[in-house]
Amino acid sequence: MDDSPTAVPSVTRAPALTIATVVLFAQAIGLLGLSVWLVVLALTQQETSVGAGFAEAVIALGVGVLLGAAARSMRQGRSGLRGAAIFIQLMFLPLGYYLAKADLWAFAIPAWLVGAGTAVLLLLPSTRQSVGVD
Repeated sequence: MDDSPTAVPSVTRAPALTIATVVLFAQAIGLLGLSVWLVVLALTQQETSVGAGFAEAVIALGVGVLLGAAARSMRQGRSGLRGAAIFIQLMFLPLGYYLAKADLWAFAIPAWLVGAGTAVLLLLPSTRQSVGVD
């Protein structure tokens, strides 16, 4: 350990925070890819409305950017967008419900697990301490 006045203090990052930021980055990348795919579908499919396709793409892009910014912020030890990330993760629960109602259990169960699991990781005391919330 270096005790010199110019030494940079080491930041301890909780493993739960690392896992949560990786999941958030993965979700952000997935949503950015989805927004591109929605634009392609809006331009090539005749059964869909182009305006609705672009609106869905903009929403997916916005949520993806928000999740990416939240992950970056928490990775740097700041808590600014942690609440927004938790809210978005909790929105996976009703999404999973409607997927289950549509008999798409192969998508509903992962949506519930990812949403609830990531929200729990973001609420753990070690994660809160790593981003300076306590």
